[in-house]
Amino acid sequence: GTGTNNGTTESDGSDGSDGSSTTDDELSVIWPGGVNNINPLGWLTIPDYDAARMMYEPLTSVDGEGQAIGHVAKSWETSEDGASYTWTIQEGITWHDGEPLTAEDVAFTFRSIKEYDWPYLGSLSSVIADPDQITVEDEYTVTTPLTQPYAALPLVLADLGLVIPKHIWSEFDNPTEASNTEDPIGSGPFVFENREQDQFINFSVDDEYWGEVPDYDSVRIEIIASTDSQVLTMKEGSGDMLRLQPGQYVEEIESANNLEVVEGGSTYVTYLGINTNREPLSDEALRKAMAYAVDRDTVAELVNAGYATPGYSPVPPGLEFYHNSETSSYAHNQEQARSILSENGYEQQGNSRVMPSGDPLELVLSIQNTGNWPRIAEVLSRQLGEVGISVEVNSMESNSHTQKVSVEQDYDLTLNTWRVWFDPDPFLSPVFEEEGTLNTSQYHNEQFDELMRQQRRATDPEKRQEYLYDAQEILVDELPWVVLYYPQLLHGIRSSAWESTNPIPRYGMQSPYGHEPGSGPMVQLDPK
Repeated sequence: GTGTNNGTTESDGSDGSDGSSTTDDELSVIWPGGVNNINPLGWLTIPDYDAARMMYEPLTSVDGEGQAIGHVAKSWETSEDGASYTWTIQEGITWHDGEPLTAEDVAFTFRSIKEYDWPYLGSLSSVIADPDQITVEDEYTVTTPLTQPYAALPLVLADLGLVIPKHIWSEFDNPTEASNTEDPIGSGPFVFENREQDQFINFSVDDEYWGEVPDYDSVRIEIIASTDSQVLTMKEGSGDMLRLQPGQYVEEIESANNLEVVEGGSTYVTYLGINTNREPLSDEALRKAMAYAVDRDTVAELVNAGYATPGYSPVPPGLEFYHNSETSSYAHNQEQARSILSENGYEQQGNSRVMPSGDPLELVLSIQNTGNWPRIAEVLSRQLGEVGISVEVNSMESNSHTQKVSVEQDYDLTLNTWRVWFDPDPFLSPVFEEEGTLNTSQYHNEQFDELMRQQRRATDPEKRQEYLYDAQEILVDELPWVVLYYPQLLHGIRSSAWESTNPIPRYGMQSPYGHEPGSGPMVQLDPK
């Protein structure tokens, strides 16, 4: 049925003392948006993706530092040239309909990624060789040749490599068109029970799960759009877990005696994007002056109530192994900004400056008119104005902003937040390489592109880290982006009822996988 619990356990006396309406045997998780598509390869939104991950397991996973570990594949070997991987599949995994998960399913998943066009799998698909080259060696071994050496593959698959059951998906004429919302069959710790569009999704715990079986019986996803209502539901004790927007309502959660805030490694980066292909912003000196003029601490404090870490590299600290914290830095220094401007021909005239050509130095900052963007833009405009860089804010609807900045690339400056994958390659490559499909800064540096090619071929993680450190140093030095800060990844947890909070990077608490094979933050949560 659609009742809240599947049978109530004996109360231990503490249940209900905080106005609780959930029980020890059910974990109630609040999501801000509904789910329209639970296709494990063709999801479109974060709620779609999170729903798919409840049931479908990734080939690989990550530990607490964001390094690749086994999951459905318990181990793998790379060929000497780095252009082929052989995966050894964990034995004893079954699909929720009782069929065994084998190398056939993994091979079928790789072939499907390659054969069809998926919304977010383009770069992954491009490195997988032709489907007929993917070889099932035996029931639990599969070899996947690649089009090029690709060291990022194990980490990329921890995000994107959700394994699908061949015996079900091979029946579809075109798997990209399946929304998979009726009766999804996965292999993960949670089994789909029922859903009501934009209201809830119910899962039961799979007692036969091959990994760690949670100490509760079911999960109920409550879909609540309003932030006020989300927080109220948590405070009243009828919600157990909620992903928080940094700054917003965090203090309310922190001050409630039945709740706590849990912080995971952030893979978010908020930045000032620059069109480096447009005068005068093609001048690196001007970009450097801007980097010194910006007071990151003030912006982070104002917008995120301190739940953000100021920084300089586009690779966020949640990617612990690959984040270079030793790059050049631009601590707030107005005098430095002014002298760089004056030395490079941007002369002060009254309150503003002129370009070397004699024309006024005036820039336009194009932003979305939602959330905190108008406030951030106002502060940055004032800070840049204080050193004589005049910035006008042009605020528009999200769709118009995407069209102007990403599609037409008709802008001077923009503001955005990026949620980076576990591996830096599928982020840095499209965003900053000359041929990158998302290179809205129109940035080009041959040495950077070469370092990116080298890190993709590097089979030794330490060597790869070195290339990526050097690549970050170039970006921080040349500034296609002026990075502002890394918003923290926060979850509110009802600590009066739950313990054992062990978040992982990028997902925080919202992941059934991570830390070790067959386990993860959601699975490890224990009722008190």
